[in-house]
Amino acid sequence: MNPDYEELDEALRRVDAVMGGAEAHGCLCGMLAMDIAARSEPWVRVVLEDTDEADALVGECRGLLDRVYSLVRAQLHDPGLGFEPMVPSDRESVALRMAALAEWCEGFLYGLALGGMKADAQLPSDSAEILRDLANIAQSAFEVEEDEENEEAYAEVLEYVRMGVLLINEELQPIKAPPRLQ
Repeated sequence: MNPDYEELDEALRRVDAVMGGAEAHGCLCGMLAMDIAARSEPWVRVVLEDTDEADALVGECRGLLDRVYSLVRAQLHDPGLGFEPMVPSDRESVALRMAALAEWCEGFLYGLALGGMKADAQLPSDSAEILRDLANIAQSAFEVEEDEENEEAYAEVLEYVRMGVLLINEELQPIKAPPRLQ
């Protein structure tokens, strides 16, 4: 079974990781959007910075991070667009989900830098606009009430982030079509 947000967030909390589940997942997605072949170790080192490597829980967490890494690599190039940002489920409050999405966006931007993107990188206009939007989401403080309007707004923002990340991924490293037979 694929890991989910709750499993990842809990594992990171148990080892006092510097990132929670949403931010760690976003960071990985950003790093892999820069280079799908990037090794997991730079990401794992950042996420588990200042943890005790000898701790058995850290070892278990590393195993989970390896599974998340494999999942994200597959999802980012899934022809069925199966990629989803790892954020709390709909059972949680919309305020908690919006805060986690902001953390996810912050992690994604950090992951792009971790993957080698420079601040002055020349990106296609659509990607540049999406990155500005992700930065705005990451810097936002959300105080929202639990109502249908905010649920719909959250769903729209989450879908925008999801599709935006897929577009950025495609523009940074287009999927190569197999060579044509002659």
